[in-house]
Amino acid sequence: MGFHNIEEINNIVSTIPFIDVLEEFKQVGIFLEGKTSVNLEGLNESLNFDVQISPQYPLKSHDSEAIKFINKDLIPYNHVMGDGSICIHTLHSPKLKQKLLADFESLKAWIEKYYINKNIDSHYEHIIINEQPFDDIYYSYQFTDVDYSFSKGEFGQVDLTPLSNGIYKKKPISNFLIKSFQPLKKTIKINSKWSEYYMNFEVKNIGLFLFLEDVPAFHNRFAFSNWLELENYIPTDFLQFLYDFQKRNKKHKNTFLPIFFGYKTVENEIHWISTLVKINEIPTIGIPVIDSKGVKLKGQWESKLINRKINWAITRNSSYKYLFGRGTFCDKITNARILIIGVGAIGSMVAKTLVKCGAKNISIVDYDVKEPENVCRSEYNFSNGLYDKTFELIKTLQENSPFVNVNFHNNNEYFESFIKAFHKDKEAKKEYEKSLNQFDIVFNCSTDSDLMFVLDQLKLSTDLINLSITNHAKDLVCAFYPNIYNYVQNQFINILDNDVNDLYNPTGCWSPTFKASYNNISLLTQYTLKEINRKYEENKPKDNFTLSINSENNTNIKFTQY
Repeated sequence: MGFHNIEEINNIVSTIPFIDVLEEFKQVGIFLEGKTSVNLEGLNESLNFDVQISPQYPLKSHDSEAIKFINKDLIPYNHVMGDGSICIHTLHSPKLKQKLLADFESLKAWIEKYYINKNIDSHYEHIIINEQPFDDIYYSYQFTDVDYSFSKGEFGQVDLTPLSNGIYKKKPISNFLIKSFQPLKKTIKINSKWSEYYMNFEVKNIGLFLFLEDVPAFHNRFAFSNWLELENYIPTDFLQFLYDFQKRNKKHKNTFLPIFFGYKTVENEIHWISTLVKINEIPTIGIPVIDSKGVKLKGQWESKLINRKINWAITRNSSYKYLFGRGTFCDKITNARILIIGVGAIGSMVAKTLVKCGAKNISIVDYDVKEPENVCRSEYNFSNGLYDKTFELIKTLQENSPFVNVNFHNNNEYFESFIKAFHKDKEAKKEYEKSLNQFDIVFNCSTDSDLMFVLDQLKLSTDLINLSITNHAKDLVCAFYPNIYNYVQNQFINILDNDVNDLYNPTGCWSPTFKASYNNISLLTQYTLKEINRKYEENKPKDNFTLSINSENNTNIKFTQY
């Protein structure tokens, strides 16, 4: 029994003005297959397509359309897969007729844009590589930008540092970062632009690199599959380099060696792809040199590539541009030197959100330790056990971005006690002002009214932002320096309904704390950061504001700006 109404599909396709049905659709296994011809203005002759419809149709199959238009003669054109199928994307519709018409319209649009007008996309489309596991293990290599311009034919060594191992497509995977490049004929080391944390990782593996400049692919899209196809791309001195490397490392003959090939994409951007070979299986052979008379020259050999399949590993461009390409905060925040005072529930969320949104330079200060009961409403993990908050949070932030430098602020453990003890001392006060003014933005998330009072007494040029939350996370108060203390106190005492009786009392004689779930706190904190980002991005006045959750229906958030 078929999945589709074949008669209905044939009727719908036959009504499309620019389509001639050459072969009506019929059931072939689980698919429907037919043949159509497209006739459009601008075509010298009609284009024929084999059409294959999957049983999911009109729904998608994963992220792909469940219909294929196939013409292998069109492979040289943009957005055509290796099997000749046209890459199309249309809007969702569960209605068969609506979806069919939309998909054929999408085919028409492709023909007009890429076949007739021969348009070229401004964005880069990765070449298609058949990434394979080796000995049943995948290997991946992530790279980022470097401050260096590679020359065509330049080659040398790559320093690699391991990341965590994991599971990829149900198989084990070993992950690595490219830490640096060392060109053979130069004494420099070209470091990748990772954060200090990742650049301090120990080099435990090496690879080799060759900058090709040109794309090693057919039609600039389909990566070569045989080493002989690289014959006109690889210089003889690199082949000799491979031979010498193999000779020096005979005792490691079964070790996998990644060889990276670099080429230019749009705007001279460099992309790297990698093949893996065993050292004793480097795909070269020594050929004796023969003079003009056909005589072999004694002791003279040259290396040549041999007929062997290329085994492509996985590479990913994880540069800042791509890692945060789907959305960051504005440059005034991501490029700012940021200090976060207090990294409990609110502070840890602020820190992690800033890092997830592209912040590059964060310092934190807190005297407290993470206890098990802190885990449920902050960015800490139970698996780490008891931990100083600052140490665990720094670890978490570094794991979330390879581009953020995270530091302890001066006198991290004693900051709060010292600044309160010496805030009336003129010299000490100047030192604290100097210490804070080195930052562009300071978030005070300590929920400590005493500390808020002291900070408000300082002469600051930095943007000091105070975030405070009421019990049950009914309200969040965001205040900008100066006059933070009076504003916040007035909100909590005279304006907002802050229940100070129904607090959470932990075991022992610790101070009671406000009640609120991770969801409650996160909702208000994320909304607040969104508004702060808007103010910086649009150069809006930094006016104080409150966010309040409607206590009657617990749905609406009221935004009040002062």
